[in-house]
Amino acid sequence: MSNLSIIERLENELVAYAEGKVRRDEFVSFLSNSIRALEGVPLKVIHELRDHQYDVETEGYFDDEGFEENRASAQKNLSAWLHTLKEKYCAHER
Repeated sequence: MSNLSIIERLENELVAYAEGKVRRDEFVSFLSNSIRALEGVPLKVIHELRDHQYDVETEGYFDDEGFEENRASAQKNLSAWLHTLKEKYCAHER
């Protein structure tokens, strides 16, 4: 599977998660496994992934307390990060 298709699947899964069609734990697992499948990405990307995983995982605590903006922020940041990955590591696949 190409890096482009992996990232596009991640973007689609993020939309499904945002719409409540996918549980948080399922999304985090999918995110983690997908990023590890990317080829030719530096270790820095894996560290950035861990930061995004943490944000998504902890947004659940904020949801429980009624802080909607934290969830939207984590999803927006992740979406922007995925876009950056696509531009940086998939430009040759388009």
